[in-house]
Amino acid sequence: MFVQSFIAWMEGPRPGPETLRPHYDVAIVLAGMVAAGRSRLNEPEFTEQVDRILAGIRLVKRGVADKLMIVGGHGDPFKHYPSEARQLRTFALEFGLQEEQILLEEFSRTTYENAVQASAILRAGPYSDLVLVTTALHMPRAAAVFRKQGLFPDRYPVDFQSGVDNEFSLLSLMPSADTFNIMRYALHELLGLMMYRLQGYL
Repeated sequence: MFVQSFIAWMEGPRPGPETLRPHYDVAIVLAGMVAAGRSRLNEPEFTEQVDRILAGIRLVKRGVADKLMIVGGHGDPFKHYPSEARQLRTFALEFGLQEEQILLEEFSRTTYENAVQASAILRAGPYSDLVLVTTALHMPRAAAVFRKQGLFPDRYPVDFQSGVDNEFSLLSLMPSADTFNIMRYALHELLGLMMYRLQGYL
């Protein structure tokens, strides 16, 4: 129960689509959902963060956003995988988006670099009405680095790890691998916030 409460606190509110404005220029999706070592060319294997790209595609197909911006290269500089943004563009095209509806940033490797590189492209657009899509636990850090770059997108967090029902039960006392992994991710984000603040990224 403590773990679920901590995760829910880290994730913040759980907004639905009805909380978004009727229209955005761009839905910004941060990469981080392709298991590069297990993927084949043009056939990416996804992690559970795949909700990010699915939500972004949905926003464009429903007319809420004009364009989908996919942000992120590859996190390992010693591997020569195709950029994640490029792989996700292929995925989005297969789901019915058109080439002109997609913007790419495929060189950033960290959340901070995501914001710096994406901001330069968006300002050149210019695109002003923005919505940021990423995992709920990642959203506080991601939104903060975009703010530091002078952009203030609305937030659309996805892939929530906290349960809707956090009431106590005997099962909530049982340890599980899922709980351990979620807690590890939450602590990673908490540490990331602290480090980014010390580095002046926030």
